[in-house]
Amino acid sequence: MTMIEIAVQDVAGARIAAEEGADRIELCVALGATGGLTPSPGLIAACAVVGVPQGVQVLIRPRAGSFVFDADEKAVQLDDVRMAVRAGARGVVVGGLTPEGAVDAPFAAALADAARAEGRAAGRDVQVTFHRAFDMVPDRAAALETLVGLGYTRVLTSGGAPRVPEGLDELRALSALAAGRIQIEAGGGLTPESIPAARATGVDALHLSAKRLVPAEGGPGGGGGAPIEVTDRDVVRAAVALAHAL
Repeated sequence: MTMIEIAVQDVAGARIAAEEGADRIELCVALGATGGLTPSPGLIAACAVVGVPQGVQVLIRPRAGSFVFDADEKAVQLDDVRMAVRAGARGVVVGGLTPEGAVDAPFAAALADAARAEGRAAGRDVQVTFHRAFDMVPDRAAALETLVGLGYTRVLTSGGAPRVPEGLDELRALSALAAGRIQIEAGGGLTPESIPAARATGVDALHLSAKRLVPAEGGPGGGGGAPIEVTDRDVVRAAVALAHAL
């Protein structure tokens, strides 16, 4: 059985993930428009009590675009990490790069330290995942060793490809290199159809959003606004079944 994480953007999505048997959720906002940004404390708290077995992993990302952050952006993320854990997160999904494209090790260490310290204060262990900034790094083997040394729980990656199905060889190599020292979670363009091939690489976990667009209700003149992204129950159900198949 392979663990499966569903990326959600609201309480309804968290409930669907829990009801359909997902192991954990990654919580963010603006997923389709930006790739995901930091959710509010209220949203984190509401999703934390839904009952997903491994709880809520909260994405900490202050803006779209580059993963190279200035001092102010780093300070905001450190505060957001503490906020997320206080609000009930069982883990945080974080990361940052140097201008040269390597893992920003001092920042990555500070993020992990902040999460763990807040977890100790709350009396629980906190998981720390390095997000898909990892796929921007030219030397992923070296980056993985850096994250192992910092004690990260897992890394979310498509194997450096735009989508998991194109990164299977690299995911296989990363899984072998990790050798149980850090979890490799395959994510990025993953669908139920591509889950069997992704599982075959030896990754520890799978990550997908299972999102679809629905028309907005109401709005000026009753015509509705922009479509809304929601979690598709049928896709979650299919993905969980394939990930958990023996």
